[in-house]
Amino acid sequence: MAVRPIEKKPDHSVLEESLYKSWLDVGLFASKTSKSNNNFSIIMPPPNVTGTLHIGHALNMTIQDILIRFWRMNGKDVLWQPGTDHAGIATQKIVETKLHNEKNINKKDIGKTRFLKEIWDWKEESGNKIINQIKRLGASPDWERLRFTLDNEMTNAVTHAFIELYKKGFIYRDKRLVNWDISLQTAVSDLEVEQIEREGEFFYLKYFLEDKSEFLTVATTRPETLFGDQCLAVNSHDERYKKFIGKKVFIPITNELIPIISDESVDQEKGSGVLKITPAHDFNDYKVGKKNNLKLKVIFDKYGKLNQNVPLKYQGVDRIKSRKLILEDLNENDNLLKIEKIQHAVPYGDRSGSIIEPYLTDQWFLNVKPLADQVVNRVKEGETKFFPSSWSNTFFSWMDDIEPWCISRQIWWGHRIPIWYGPDGNTFYANNQEEAQKKADKFYNKNTVLRQETDVLDTWFSSALWPMSTLGWPNEKDNYYKKYFPTSLLVTGFDIIFFWVARMMMMSVYFTNKMPFKEVYIHALVRDKDGNKMSKSKGNVINPLRIIDKFGADALRFTLSLMAAQGRDIKLSEDNVLINRNFITKIRSAYNYLNKNKCFEKTPKKVENLILDENIWISKLLNDYILSIEKNIKNYKFNEAAKDIYKFVKSIFCDWYLEFIKINLNKKNNKVIKEEIQFCAKQVFINILKIAHPFMPFTTDDIFVNYLGYKDYLSKQSWPSIKYKDLSKKKFSSINDLMKIITSCRNIKANLKIEPRVIIDIYYITLENINVDYIKKYEEYINVLGRVKLINTTIDNEVSKNFMKFVNDKLVFYVDRNNIENENLLSKDMNILNEQLLNINKDITVLKNKVENKEFINKAPLHVVEKFKKKMKDKKLLKDKILNQINSL
Repeated sequence: MAVRPIEKKPDHSVLEESLYKSWLDVGLFASKTSKSNNNFSIIMPPPNVTGTLHIGHALNMTIQDILIRFWRMNGKDVLWQPGTDHAGIATQKIVETKLHNEKNINKKDIGKTRFLKEIWDWKEESGNKIINQIKRLGASPDWERLRFTLDNEMTNAVTHAFIELYKKGFIYRDKRLVNWDISLQTAVSDLEVEQIEREGEFFYLKYFLEDKSEFLTVATTRPETLFGDQCLAVNSHDERYKKFIGKKVFIPITNELIPIISDESVDQEKGSGVLKITPAHDFNDYKVGKKNNLKLKVIFDKYGKLNQNVPLKYQGVDRIKSRKLILEDLNENDNLLKIEKIQHAVPYGDRSGSIIEPYLTDQWFLNVKPLADQVVNRVKEGETKFFPSSWSNTFFSWMDDIEPWCISRQIWWGHRIPIWYGPDGNTFYANNQEEAQKKADKFYNKNTVLRQETDVLDTWFSSALWPMSTLGWPNEKDNYYKKYFPTSLLVTGFDIIFFWVARMMMMSVYFTNKMPFKEVYIHALVRDKDGNKMSKSKGNVINPLRIIDKFGADALRFTLSLMAAQGRDIKLSEDNVLINRNFITKIRSAYNYLNKNKCFEKTPKKVENLILDENIWISKLLNDYILSIEKNIKNYKFNEAAKDIYKFVKSIFCDWYLEFIKINLNKKNNKVIKEEIQFCAKQVFINILKIAHPFMPFTTDDIFVNYLGYKDYLSKQSWPSIKYKDLSKKKFSSINDLMKIITSCRNIKANLKIEPRVIIDIYYITLENINVDYIKKYEEYINVLGRVKLINTTIDNEVSKNFMKFVNDKLVFYVDRNNIENENLLSKDMNILNEQLLNINKDITVLKNKVENKEFINKAPLHVVEKFKKKMKDKKLLKDKILNQINSL
């Protein structure tokens, strides 16, 4: 065993790099393909190959790694399947920008083949950046099985899935409304659209009735779309407009007549309560249009310019620039009533920064409704469970309102759609060009020139196959597929339940008749210390890599774990991480103390039956905490498990147990007692390393292997349990009583403003539930740790006037006034405390009135309301503390 002292604050960057390399060198993370059914598997949500580690990644990876390391130690065959996503639009955009900045060329200058080579070159050079950053967290997936969504195996799976769905009629081509990015010239998913609050205007337009006797006022943020209007809509319950339903109005400028219809979706309170319905340029209007068989009149081209379906003077003008011209004409024609300043959400492309247009265009779609119905039933039957369970309701609401999925993108980087067109437009699906050619030649009975579909698949299509494709599917005989599919758990954020989680379920059920995972854990959002969502514009983004550089990976991991309560967002600050860095330092200090007292110098003599009460007490508590931590991890209550570790290590082991054993370790006699302490302390400390390992792998393995000298890392050790024959409850409670008495002695001195190092006489009388013999047994502990001299006495009423009296549930304490120099401070302290109590009661009254004010609750943002509630809670805690101080004085 090693005997050298440990650094309290080592250079964590050097330590972490060295230790991680050694883990990889010995194949610590490798998965097995044995025939055992005792398995645990997780697929890593594949980060974008373009990405850098953000705080959400850090939380997600930490939670997964805790589970992986925990189940490894519990003897399961573990697979954590890693990989990265090709991130079609994002990657193409990055390389396009790089070519423009470095070589002043664009993709069209060099053509598709060379451009794709440029992307692959970039991927080889920079694509593993995110992987290396994940490694810095201490994550332990099977890196030998690293997958990429454009690998050959993944591509084969994608092609197979597309063809099977196409053959059955689930995939088809159609003209529908999609999110269209003007700059990138492609359809994009809802997740790639960012709704940004902007200052804008409500333009109140007059739509005159056919007889021109009256007009209806329409409030719109987009007057430039009026050329595509197909009707006005009002709510049938709106008394203001009932009489107009069925009549017609003129569209301003063009004077085309359109009907007035009723629709329940119209919000009577918003704007004027009258909507202009433009089905080809608004998603809500599109639904109204379909329901009422309205015409889809497209007035923009794919570049965002007004097309031939508008008056000639506006044709070819950019939609944004056309607004000024249109408003001038509306004003001139008496169709503009007023303009009102508003704040509203405007959709922007997260990659291009351009305003996204709802645009009617030909795309490939996947009809997911039949697939969704099967998945919903399986979730309701409990085949897959959500944690927290409330997320299942969100899942059901999304699935009930599901629309066909637009799976095509007009870019070059991605899985090209495996469809080929003949000269007459006939389509041929195939795994490759050669297969398509054979089909076409047979169909046309001659050699035919084919043209492959230029669109690529939405990145989410390949991601939807991830749990299967990474394990060898469609080859269902693959050993990894047979052993680890379906996977045990998915850990992910709430924002992609629909985009990814639901789609994986649908694909998996369709192709394998199995749900892809048994459980889904939805982790919280990490916010700043004030509860605000992090964003670059606010300047409140916490960079996990900078935190790791400053405090170490374990400090960040443990902080995130400690705050990861189910269903509650995390409010993170550097102060939180600093506290937990100090906690890790405390573990290292505990090692140094035990090492100094030769607990690790040699293997202490094995002790079958413990004698010392404090050893029985700590062992019983350790056993209880091990069971609690195990239960909390299994139930995904990571914050509770981390709290257990923190409380046991700091408040029990360090603050009490180490103080207890110092008394006997400092004595020169009684070898048997000393050996028992050394043995027990060593066993407890090693088990601390084991229970803390999933949360702080670097610190624990550093001590266990580099200092204690064990050959195998903690991941290869068994999860701990305590097996002493006698863990007496009686002795357990006696130590708890002892702690209360010592704490009372310390509090008495603190209240009397006596320095901790100064020893004073404290007289005591025992109460009914404790006897003098008990005090005599622990007298040395009380005197040493309480820094007092405890004296048993009997004090009559007359004499007691010269003593100050203090009471706990075990003893009545008396302190001689003549021996206390600071008694005159007590009355002064009481006055100060009473004044503080008065002020704090005023604060609580003000805060209570605020948080119980319905108008405030309804109007204020949620985080502001929560902030006031927290203030009131903190004030109440402070009030309790002051009352306790007053009572003790």
